[in-house]
Amino acid sequence: MGWKLSQGTASVPATPVPVPETPAPAANVVKAANSGVDAAQRQEVLKRIDAMPNVTAANKEHLYVYVDRAQKIKRVLNVNFERGKTKLSEAGIKKIVEESRLPEFASQAHDPAVVFVVLGFADKKGTEKTNVQMSLDRAEHVTDVLRKHCGMLNIIQTVPMGVSDLFNPQDPTGNRVVEVWAVLP
Repeated sequence: MGWKLSQGTASVPATPVPVPETPAPAANVVKAANSGVDAAQRQEVLKRIDAMPNVTAANKEHLYVYVDRAQKIKRVLNVNFERGKTKLSEAGIKKIVEESRLPEFASQAHDPAVVFVVLGFADKKGTEKTNVQMSLDRAEHVTDVLRKHCGMLNIIQTVPMGVSDLFNPQDPTGNRVVEVWAVLP
């Protein structure tokens, strides 16, 4: 999650991502280096890294290191989308604004060191290219809502995840989601 976090809002490029010189751990072996992130949170993040499209295995290994080093990682918001939609209704925007004011979210947003990672997902309907674009559009829309309606100034990284059944393998409606994660590097 840290490879481009300092770059602001961006998408995951199809080409290899430059990463700092950091020794990668042995394949899929990540030691818990800190107590701020519990094992369940770490596993949730690692599942998402594994599902990232257009990211090489070597770059995923580097992301594992960043997850291992993070002081805190917490999912602070889930936003569901209707089929084929990449924008929220006024009621959906209002819900995000209300949730951003809750203490758990607001405390993260008031810490300038916290980076927010916005992951966009799509269901299995449509082509891969369409779904990656739809997941990016959803993530960027939520990022815009956080900036314009909630006044967030933190670094926000958008990541198009494309197709997923991570949330509900039996019901595609449960996979039209944007997640917002707060990360204290």
